Amino acid sequence: MIYWGYLTAVLAITNCVLLHTLNNPNYSFWIWWLMLPAGIVSYFIERRINKKTLVKTHIDKIGSMVWFGFLISFVVFTFVIHAVGNKYEIYQIFMLNTPVIMIMVGMGEFISACIYRQKMWYGIAALTWSGAIACAFLGVDIQFIIFAACMILGFVVPGHILNCKAKKSHA
Repeated sequence: MIYWGYLTAVLAITNCVLLHTLNNPNYSFWIWWLMLPAGIVSYFIERRINKKTLVKTHIDKIGSMVWFGFLISFVVFTFVIHAVGNKYEIYQIFMLNTPVIMIMVGMGEFISACIYRQKMWYGIAALTWSGAIACAFLGVDIQFIIFAACMILGFVVPGHILNCKAKKSHA
């Protein structure tokens, strides 16, 4: 959670800065290709952690699959929106990228709240969905700032809170 929260927040803010500094702002979106090597790194980190885990419950597997389903949905959505936008030259459709991804993130957080019985994630899901609604009325640069804030508040902060709780319960 913490890794993906920081990574996506940094990429969103970087994208926002590049939108305003590059001669061709369309090149700013290439920054998101860094998600591919980040995903590979994440896979190996997760694999190493899983090897150290003594017990992996069915609930843990379901939780992992929720986010794997998010990944598949994200890839399919990104492909579809770019195919439609480019084929029909409807470039305004790309304004849906951030809000729809935030809606999917909110759904993942909501399901995770149900699975792990973490009440804080219900509020986080509501915050993320609210951010998606706000993005519908804002320019793409401000959408990235809202997305970054939602990732910090929705992944980084709860990740650190859960890590502190885990350390206290093992101490």
